[in-house]
Amino acid sequence: MNPWMQVMRRVVHDPIGSYGYFADRVIRFNRRNKPPHEYPVDHDWRSLLGVSEDDRIRTERLWPEILGTLESRGIRPGPASYLFWNDADPALVQAIWCLARRLRAAKVVETGVAHGVTSRFILEALGERDGHLWSIDLPPRWAPEVHDEIGAAVADRSNWSLILGPSRRCLRRLLNDIGQIDLFIHDSEHTTRNMLFEMSVAWKSLRPGGAMVVDDIDLNEAFDVFCKRVRCKALIAKAEPIRPDPGKRRQGGLFGVALKH
Repeated sequence: MNPWMQVMRRVVHDPIGSYGYFADRVIRFNRRNKPPHEYPVDHDWRSLLGVSEDDRIRTERLWPEILGTLESRGIRPGPASYLFWNDADPALVQAIWCLARRLRAAKVVETGVAHGVTSRFILEALGERDGHLWSIDLPPRWAPEVHDEIGAAVADRSNWSLILGPSRRCLRRLLNDIGQIDLFIHDSEHTTRNMLFEMSVAWKSLRPGGAMVVDDIDLNEAFDVFCKRVRCKALIAKAEPIRPDPGKRRQGGLFGVALKH
């Protein structure tokens, strides 16, 4: 479907949810003459984060199985595979896998699911300690044809709770119910407004020593603003898509890791 038709369907079927999306883009348009925010990339992020050889081997072994699961359903994984949204890339899931194991995570919360590639890797990492993953996702009302693809990569759902709805309505309530968490992943609507909201709410529930992973930080300055606000240690890593991603024109796609003292 033409991208403009997707946008129009979104507005018609979800006018309230579209408000924040377009408000953020108006802000970006008004600041169009300001140089885009550039992040200094930590090219040695794996060693800084403590990614082990075992982490590399196990995540690389999982990829063919997960890709095969999606392809068997007629889904071509990777960039722009869920409408115009991307599946997680190997670098992102390797960082999350490493953190889940290093933190001995028992409670993990993520926003944004789509095909559930990240969710699957998290659940595999948690399986050794019987941890639990809570995922919040808002199915696009304007594209009901992809609703049955949500979480398609997840095989065993016994330790997974999928919550359908906007994070602005669900995230704070969920965190109040489950208490302190070990790891939080943001991969939902990447507007400045939404990213700052999710990071701020999740940070309060993140235990000391816990971590937050935020995808697509290169789209705006929200991650930098937040990390300076809470004065935390942060790492910036470059995405490694499984095939070229024409949508990543600036810094090639970045994700950030914020570590809580």
